[in-house]
Amino acid sequence: MMTAGVPRPVARVLWRVVVVVTAGLCALVSALPDPSRPVVVAAVVAVVAAVVSSLSGAPGWRPAGDATVALVAVAVLLAAALDDSDLRPVQVVLAGPLVLLLVTALDRGATAERGEVTVLRASAASRLAPATAATGAAVLVSVTAAQQVVPSVTLVLVGLAAAVAAMVVATRAHRN
Repeated sequence: MMTAGVPRPVARVLWRVVVVVTAGLCALVSALPDPSRPVVVAAVVAVVAAVVSSLSGAPGWRPAGDATVALVAVAVLLAAALDDSDLRPVQVVLAGPLVLLLVTALDRGATAERGEVTVLRASAASRLAPATAATGAAVLVSVTAAQQVVPSVTLVLVGLAAAVAAMVVATRAHRN
């Protein structure tokens, strides 16, 4: 949906900027406070993919955007699995809405690039329900992972992967 009064070329540039900034914030949230090498590598590659997706035209936007989301998810999952600091649950919760914003920006950037206009007929509450449910799932996974009982790494990875997949599926399904 375009904001009234914003010219189409400006909207395209703004969505591209949002893609890069959001991927950078996801990378930053993933890498801090204990930047291990796999997390930093995944985060840097995710930011590079975001730059590529923001520079690519309409035909190349979708595959580069999908790679960006996948690499951001890998960085978040690796950070959650490899870092046991007290801030990690908060960072995972923060990463959830950032991933949703990244997916939204990629989607809006792709439709703006093709010259499409999205008409939203649903109420704001019904449009935000999937994102709110996905964020709630991320909070639940983070709180569970932060408990004193040490869960297995496999269980944590599967739970986090399910939460990220739910966010991406909910956002894409809501758009369609």
